[in-house]
Amino acid sequence: MSSPIRFEIRDRVATLTLDRPDKLNALVPEMREGFGEALAKAAEPVVKVLLLRGAGRAFCAGGDIGWMAKALSEGRWTEMEALLDLGTSVAYALATLPKPVVAVIQGPAAGAGMSLALDADLRIATPEAQFSMAFVKLGLHPDWGGSVGLSRLVNPAIAAELMLTGDTLDAARAQSLGLVNQVVPADQLEAAVAALIHRLAAGPADTFARIKATLLRNQGLDVGSLQARLAAEGAQMKAAMRHPDAKEGLAAFLEKRAPRFA
Repeated sequence: MSSPIRFEIRDRVATLTLDRPDKLNALVPEMREGFGEALAKAAEPVVKVLLLRGAGRAFCAGGDIGWMAKALSEGRWTEMEALLDLGTSVAYALATLPKPVVAVIQGPAAGAGMSLALDADLRIATPEAQFSMAFVKLGLHPDWGGSVGLSRLVNPAIAAELMLTGDTLDAARAQSLGLVNQVVPADQLEAAVAALIHRLAAGPADTFARIKATLLRNQGLDVGSLQARLAAEGAQMKAAMRHPDAKEGLAAFLEKRAPRFA
């Protein structure tokens, strides 16, 4: 089986690609090693910028619902929590990586997929992109840094709206809320991405690191408080996973019906 993560470094640009296009790049535990190796290599001095992408027509549909439902029904809590812990570590690594992180969103970015996009510093999308903090529709709590990232980017009322409703945003509204930096036609996407990453790759690495630290600090965060917020988010998701609403929400999604929450 091919790896669900592809990674390459070219011209000082590292590219991490989620590579499960037939599953809309849904997240699974098998990605742990790929994420770990990719983020370690992205931290090396030869890399000036990290690009996050999804293969095929989606960025990332979030956690693999089929895998999650089966693991939940079989009580495989260790595996479930390992996937949640992976999300916490990835979100922390991206926020503290001392170089720019750019996400390219050409289609759905839902649940943990939206979270992963928000973990980046900059986001470029096509008009076909869609964003949803869909967790609540499954009886779940945001993870992979989603609640932390969203609260850094929008005002509290908007963060509450998106997390409590799970409504889908098109690219235009996402840009109007400040969740997307650029929206470009699909046929211009690669040129726009290339222009941005080449500009960043030619920039001052030490200054980029200082700017990322300053951005965290100006939002009232440092590495310790960021880690604490991500850990608290993960604890809430683990608790939600053990509630009957999660089993019902996942089953309803797979059965294509409205959930009947407690």
